[in-house]
Amino acid sequence: MAGNSFGDLFRITTFGESHGGAVGVVLDGC
Repeated sequence: MAGNSFGDLFRITTFGESHGGAVGVVLDGC
């Protein structure tokens, strides 16, 4: 379930933020 939620959050972040911003957030979360 955690993986599913993480994927959804990542998708939303990518749509809301720029490519660079999304990548930075994902790296921080990982």
